[in-house]
Amino acid sequence: MDPKVEDAISFVYSYAPNIDEWKILKKELLKFLPASQRKLFSTRDEKTKEMNFNDFEKSIAERWKTIAGVNIYLIKS
Repeated sequence: MDPKVEDAISFVYSYAPNIDEWKILKKELLKFLPASQRKLFSTRDEKTKEMNFNDFEKSIAERWKTIAGVNIYLIKS
């Protein structure tokens, strides 16, 4: 994982260690990551409006679980 992403995850954890929803974690990470990293996040499917989760996002969720000890809910809504 890119060090910038690792740093952003650690920073978000420093002030919000109890996040357990993907939508909230993603929003917080987007505030601190450069455009080159933000473009790695998936977007909603145009037809169904459901969220898609890619490997990059799944790796962030796994890292969050390691740091925070909390599973991130990857809810498709």
